Amino acid sequence: MRKKILIIGNGAKEYALAKKLSEKHDIFVTPAGEMLKEFAQCLDIREDNTSELLEFVMENGIDLTIPLSAKALASDVVSVFNNNNQQIFAPCKEAANLIFDKAYAKKVLYKLRIPTPKFGIFEKQNMVLDYIKNLKAPFVLKTNDSNSAAVFTSYQTAKKLLDVSFIEKNKRIIIEDYVYGTPFSFYTITDGYKALPIGSSITYKHALEGDGGQLTSGMGACAPNYKLSLENIYYLMDNVIYPTLDYLEIGGTPYLGVLGVNGILTDDGKISILGWHSFMQDCDAAAVLEVLDEDLYELIEACIIGSFSDEKDGINLFNKYAASLVINCKNRENTQNAILGLDTLDSDTIVSYYPQVNKNRYLELEAVYGSLLVLTTSSSTVNGAVKKMYEEAQELDFKGLHYRKDICKFNT
Repeated sequence: MRKKILIIGNGAKEYALAKKLSEKHDIFVTPAGEMLKEFAQCLDIREDNTSELLEFVMENGIDLTIPLSAKALASDVVSVFNNNNQQIFAPCKEAANLIFDKAYAKKVLYKLRIPTPKFGIFEKQNMVLDYIKNLKAPFVLKTNDSNSAAVFTSYQTAKKLLDVSFIEKNKRIIIEDYVYGTPFSFYTITDGYKALPIGSSITYKHALEGDGGQLTSGMGACAPNYKLSLENIYYLMDNVIYPTLDYLEIGGTPYLGVLGVNGILTDDGKISILGWHSFMQDCDAAAVLEVLDEDLYELIEACIIGSFSDEKDGINLFNKYAASLVINCKNRENTQNAILGLDTLDSDTIVSYYPQVNKNRYLELEAVYGSLLVLTTSSSTVNGAVKKMYEEAQELDFKGLHYRKDICKFNT
């Protein structure tokens, strides 16, 4: 039976989720996105306008709401919907602090004795400078309320950024050691008490090949993460996921939704946790969803109505791999720059768009500065998925085209 589902947010991960769910259900998305209109009904409601969102859901018989954007979760739309008996799948504002408050997250990792890079949290610029003056490079600098991070190899280069970062009053800065290894994401679905793994990925966050340049929100991914052993997965469940869920439940804010962890698998097989995700990421959502052989709506509904504990102990994954590549535009000129080659892509290639992609007056998709789309291909082998992904990427053409050339190539 088709259900009506509202997704709040319009990034590449929301696009991937909406497209996946649209295969069986009627999808509504807000804020509106030009490319989403191909398979979803787009609304013009602000992500944090909880009263208008609630009014739309109640008047239109929406069966399920999935808020993914940070603005929506920060507005506490979850509590508003719960108080009005509307099904919503996401953590409440207090539980979501674990995701969006980086300083709080690091303190929880430390308190729960979950392995994490050595770190310091500072609110005064001179204290940061004193801390990094004798710190072994490289090290990572993060601001508390942003997903951005920067890797520095010297005190001098870090000092220049700190002068900018502390312009905003009471800006908290997090400094942590840089850990070498394979970055990964590991995802579970949970009702706040029980959790089941639903996927993993190798993620590529550095802007340049060979993990050079600064950290980004993601340049590509491969799912599932074939480097994570069964022993690693048991470790993550027993020593990261469940201690976190127990901590939040004891604190009176049980976590409902997708709970993911962002970590590093070191060369000696150890795991270091950097933080948490409230859903999949723009760079890996399509890949993780592509290898998931489950009815996602049924899993979500089981979490909400309280029957999740009756579900089976494992999740089925397709016997295949998926690779994703983020296509960027480095051209800052505000001129017509059509994305060519999209019509030549294979029909089974998944394309997930970022919200800034729009059509020009000739109905061509325009390439503007920044991240444009994610190409995702699948195969029975990692090499096959990666090879096909890069073959598809070569079909595209526009001014300023940029993507990493080594996604998964050094891991196969």
